[in-house]
Amino acid sequence: MNNEDESTLPQQGGKNMTRDEKRSNDIPESAVKTCNFDLIVAGCNTRCRHCYVNGGPGGMMPLADFLDALEKLDALAELLPYEAEFTLDNEPMNHPDIGVIIHAAAAAEHIRYFHHGMTAGIALMARKDREKVMRAYLDRGFRDFGITVHGNVAHHDMIVRREGARRTASEAAEYMRACGAEIGVSLMFNRFFREDADEIDALLERLRPDWIYIAVPNFTPHKNMMDFEPFRGTLEALHGLRTHFALRGQRNEKPPEGVFTPGMLIKRLEGGPDIAELFLQPQDEMYLTVHPDGNLFYGNTGAETECLGNMRTLDIPAAARRIRELPGNRDWGAFYDAGLLPGREEMIRALKRVPGDLAYSDMASVVYRALAETGIPTKIK
Repeated sequence: MNNEDESTLPQQGGKNMTRDEKRSNDIPESAVKTCNFDLIVAGCNTRCRHCYVNGGPGGMMPLADFLDALEKLDALAELLPYEAEFTLDNEPMNHPDIGVIIHAAAAAEHIRYFHHGMTAGIALMARKDREKVMRAYLDRGFRDFGITVHGNVAHHDMIVRREGARRTASEAAEYMRACGAEIGVSLMFNRFFREDADEIDALLERLRPDWIYIAVPNFTPHKNMMDFEPFRGTLEALHGLRTHFALRGQRNEKPPEGVFTPGMLIKRLEGGPDIAELFLQPQDEMYLTVHPDGNLFYGNTGAETECLGNMRTLDIPAAARRIRELPGNRDWGAFYDAGLLPGREEMIRALKRVPGDLAYSDMASVVYRALAETGIPTKIK
């Protein structure tokens, strides 16, 4: 475009809209800066206890429906006043037409495909055409892939609820590396890591990944996340891992910053404001989901709060207008109505029912964990 101030963007139906016009039409200016559409093209091969998107076995989006949905999302993104991107989930390598899907994803004009590359590896290793699948990704510049490790073989398989899952994940990592991909390992911290540290180190020594990341699981009010709580590790155990998982010549992440515990939140509540203020703050990220049946939802996968229509019959200008009216929904008010929140004393009582040194990825996760103890309803439908 020649001039950002004067540029015009074609609207559905042929009318052109400037970026300023996108923000007009009596719609208040939003704090949102980016939005992500999660296209669920195929189900997952595992049922991880810590999954915050309700992953697991599920339906598959027909190729024709995917191509139609992507075309409409591209047109929809053109009408939004902020950056738009989409991801392919839950396990796109389960889709028989993944090569065509990746080609189409890379060719989208107004919405960017965000390739996260994380995979359980089970779908890839079960395919007879896996070399062709990897070539489809690599030829379009998508070279980064990763697996998640939850501990030794027994503990890993127990947490993802699939026998043989860790063995297959490591085989997939070695195969993808042999194809020319860069491979990372996300270490999903849990209470077994201290006893499994030497075995995890041995696996990393064999895989020699390009990056390592120690991930502390978050907590959101999804239906399955309480299943992970008996496996959650402590902050003390996390700090005790500082001497592990470091390989010479490798990019190695430090234990993640911002980790929060129930004990920390109790201290903050005792000397600070009620949590309601957190739920009223504007958010600059928006998440939407397209299910295999084509239904478009406002909300991250598993936390959908409003259906915006079906992609087969979507009124694109109307959907764009509604999305522009909606606030960001990454945290806080995305899950709970501020008017239903308990007071400070009830929150503290709830937090004292949770072990005080358990490690969560951030303060929001600890707040949600306490709210789960209180039993107040969520916005999730």
